[in-house]
Amino acid sequence: MICHILSALDGKITGTFMRTESAAEASEQYADIRSGLHAQAWLYGTSTTREFIGGRKAVLKERAGNVPDGDFIAEAPEKFYFVSVDTEGIIGWQDGTFRKEGRPDAHVIEVLTEKTPLQYRSYLRERGVSYILAGKDSLDCREAVRKLGEYWGIEAILVCGGGTINWTFVQQGAADELSLVLAPAADGESETVTVFERSPLLTASVPVEFALKQVQVLEKGALWMRYGIKQ
Repeated sequence: MICHILSALDGKITGTFMRTESAAEASEQYADIRSGLHAQAWLYGTSTTREFIGGRKAVLKERAGNVPDGDFIAEAPEKFYFVSVDTEGIIGWQDGTFRKEGRPDAHVIEVLTEKTPLQYRSYLRERGVSYILAGKDSLDCREAVRKLGEYWGIEAILVCGGGTINWTFVQQGAADELSLVLAPAADGESETVTVFERSPLLTASVPVEFALKQVQVLEKGALWMRYGIKQ
């Protein structure tokens, strides 16, 4: 489990800095590194996923019908995976394949909890979107990782944001490494998301230490830093 993140010098992962030439060049290098890490799945939080699909929200039926207990594994030809953490059940997938230019087609796997509405599980089943239940009332990252490995044979996953999902995986001891590409730009905004953000569902913010493994100077002044995460 590698958190692979592009950040500004002030720690932000979104904002006006992304419109700078420096950030654009760093973003291209970030994408090259992401491909070179050879992960079998990329994992995103709800807000980031919704940005990818144009903000679509699921329109649910009033009644779920007969939805079996447990997880759902849809038939899919893809051997690459887009994993979306969506415990409230709001993302409006149209089918079970995520398509984006410059990326391989990926089978969609939703990470839910036992509290996610049955109507949303029915919605996913109808569209061929796989889902797993990881946690009773809130997300259990370790359980999610275990099931992803058990069901699909996934051994390497990139956690690519946003800040809340990054920190949740780190806080719960489910992440092994931080791969941070630092763009030589900043915007000083105070309301935008940083590399790590604590979820309100985490009752305490416990500091985590990192062990530097590698620093590489990239083109145009960007840096690539790799840290092990001390657990």
